[in-house]
Amino acid sequence: MAKTSIDGQALRNLLGAGVKRVAQNVELINELNVFPVPDGDTGINLFHTLNRAWEELAEGEHQSARKVAQRFAFGALMGARGNSGTILSQLLAGFADGLGEAEDVTAPLLREALGTAVTRAYAAVSQPVEGTVLTVAREAAESLPEGLSIDELLQTVVIKAQASLKGTPDLLPILKDAGVVDAGGMGLVCFLQGMQAHACGAPIDLALPERQMAESAVAGPPSVSYGYDVQFLMKGAGLDVGAVRSDLEQLGWSVIVVGDDRIIKVHIHAENPALPLDYAVKTGAALDDIVVENMQLQAAAVARQSGPKAQAEKPELVAVIAVVEGEGMRGVFRDLNCAVVIEGGAGRNPATEDFVAAIDALDAEAIIILPNNHNIELAARQAAEMTDGRRVSIVAARTVLEGVGAMIAFGDASDGGLGIEAIVRAMSEAAQATTSIEITRATRTTTLQGLDIRQDDSLAIIDGQIRVASADIESALLQALTMAAGDNKELATLYYGADLSRAEAEEMIGRIILKIPDLEYEAVYGGQARFPLLVSVD
Repeated sequence: MAKTSIDGQALRNLLGAGVKRVAQNVELINELNVFPVPDGDTGINLFHTLNRAWEELAEGEHQSARKVAQRFAFGALMGARGNSGTILSQLLAGFADGLGEAEDVTAPLLREALGTAVTRAYAAVSQPVEGTVLTVAREAAESLPEGLSIDELLQTVVIKAQASLKGTPDLLPILKDAGVVDAGGMGLVCFLQGMQAHACGAPIDLALPERQMAESAVAGPPSVSYGYDVQFLMKGAGLDVGAVRSDLEQLGWSVIVVGDDRIIKVHIHAENPALPLDYAVKTGAALDDIVVENMQLQAAAVARQSGPKAQAEKPELVAVIAVVEGEGMRGVFRDLNCAVVIEGGAGRNPATEDFVAAIDALDAEAIIILPNNHNIELAARQAAEMTDGRRVSIVAARTVLEGVGAMIAFGDASDGGLGIEAIVRAMSEAAQATTSIEITRATRTTTLQGLDIRQDDSLAIIDGQIRVASADIESALLQALTMAAGDNKELATLYYGADLSRAEAEEMIGRIILKIPDLEYEAVYGGQARFPLLVSVD
């Protein structure tokens, strides 16, 4: 018999089935990344967003549909990661709004709530882009026939969502160039498919797959724990750097493994520091220079230093929160008086609740957030809106290099006694004036906007656009500097990553300066994992 309404427990099961389907398809969604660079993280972002939502329903009885939808939406809002995760959280919040005070969900109310979900999600994005998850949600929810049962309505929504997803490349040329559909849209389709399959009687175990939980941990630490920072040297003969890196990625996050067959330097963040150390010992390597630091205690110390009890009688006027990857880069931001540095960046997006916690830890009259990545900006803005009584501004730096420029401007503006609006304006202008070059490796062979790219090519991304694909890092950098170094540019600062040494960076500068002598050059340790070189041209 066709269902005409469902209660809160049935809605909880439907939502859980949707989460499970997304968890099972994390890698499929990741692989739809448009750009062939190692930050294909949409699947991981959606998984973390929905997993946090599911945690809100994991314990206790939620008898009414209203309560279930509200708790699930709250979890998604707090756990939202990346643009797609943040938009999905807004869809779920809109859905909860649409249910109002309902104890049960009827088919007409479900139809109405789907429309409310789309309205809220579009309103949350300042410049909605068609051909994305927004389009898939809208086309799935619009013009739904009246008189359908719950099962029939979910089936219709899934069919319309699948058709919309198939059409996303026709709306967004960059998708067509890459030969993929929108990754966020695929995530939404998976979520709806899981719900619809369960509604039609498909049995499902709502426990999330352990394998996906382990893989997703690479994207960042659980929000409730910072874990341990573990560093050590492995010494021996016939060491396999690639195998060590691959194995350690299953044991923690922020994994950096560099060296050769005789000595390997390891950096890893882990919940249990014994695991990577035990692994290294079992390889037969001799361990040396072991450092283990409790990041939870460090974070608590920072919070105490930033909190009301440790502040002078007059609170700090303006404080900055920035998202930064790499030990060296984090040091740069701290040296520039950044109050809180959240570890993360491309491929490792912090959640909304990470920003909320950072804001709450500060005793400042005004707070500025530097996302330093376009895919982090929506979560930062969502956190700013969820913080009551605090003035929080976003300086939309697209790269960590733009963030460095913004921090320099912050120091100048603060020393000059400028007000918050003038400080934000100065930081924004400095970020926009910075030319950023990011060098990374291509993850696949493709043609993108007329540029032929082969897997493992060195790619030069200038101000967010892939402009160069070359066989080696130095050639890619030279071509990018030639494009970026105009008459008004004087200094190129090379922040070298974990896979490069200072000597290698300086040798590269020595050769490049012979071909581009009009610039001054500086090498600074960044320690970032995914980009061998980050170069600012000022």
